[in-house]
Amino acid sequence: MRERIVSFIKDYVQKAGVDGVTLGLSGGIDSALVATLAAQAIEPSRVHCILMPVDAKKDPHVSDAKEIAESLGINYEMFELKNVIKAFDPLKLEKVALGNLMARVRMVVWYAKANQNNLLVLGTGNKSELMVGYFTKYGDGGADILPIADLYKVNVRELARHVKVPERIVTKVPTAGLWAGQTDEGEIGVTYDEIDTILFLHIEKGHSPDEIKSYGVDPGKVDRVLGMMARSRHKRNLLPKTIMARNL
Repeated sequence: MRERIVSFIKDYVQKAGVDGVTLGLSGGIDSALVATLAAQAIEPSRVHCILMPVDAKKDPHVSDAKEIAESLGINYEMFELKNVIKAFDPLKLEKVALGNLMARVRMVVWYAKANQNNLLVLGTGNKSELMVGYFTKYGDGGADILPIADLYKVNVRELARHVKVPERIVTKVPTAGLWAGQTDEGEIGVTYDEIDTILFLHIEKGHSPDEIKSYGVDPGKVDRVLGMMARSRHKRNLLPKTIMARNL
C-alpha cells in the first residue's frame, strides 16, 4: 500500500503540473503519515506543511508536529488561529459550530498557501473518518487529493509503523484539536477499532446490520456507526479524487 499511495501522490503532482504540495500538520498520526508519504513521493523540499494551533503556547501537539517536519526535512510554518477565531466572537458560537469554523479556516489557509505557491492541497482524512462523516464539510474535507482515504484507522496505524512514524504519535489519542479535551472517539461515541470492524463487515464483506450484530458486535454501536454513515452521505459527494472512489 505504501508504494501505491506514493505513486498516487507522485503521479498526481506530475499531471497537475504543480511545484509541490501543502498540508496541515497537526502532530497526529494521519497528518504525520501523509507528510511522510508525500516526502517519499516528491522531494522533501517540495512539501510545505502548515501548523495551525489556536494558541501555540497551549497546544501540546505543536512540538510533535515540528519534530515530524524536521525529521523529514520538509518545510513548515506556523499560523495561529486565535486572532482569526476571535473575530467571530460576536456570533457567540457554541463549541461544535466553533470547531467546524476552525476546520474551515484551516482549509482557507491551505488553499491560500497553495494558490500563492502553485501547490496541491493534500487532505489527511482516513476511510474510517470519511465513511462516518467525521470531518467538516468545506473544512478538513476540502483538499485536492486524499492519499489515505482508502485506509481504515487500523491500516493507518500499520502503515505509520512501517514508515517509521514515532510510536508515541501512532498511539496518541486521536483528536481533531477543535476544543480543549476533545477526542475523536469521545465525540463519536465509538472506538476506531469498533468503527473499523463494523465498516469492514458492512462495506467490504457486504453484511447487513443484523448479520454484523450476530457476530457479537454491540447492536447499539452497529446502529450508530451505520446511521452516521447514511446521514453523512451528502458530505462524501463533495470529496475530491481518491485512489479508489468505490464505496464513497
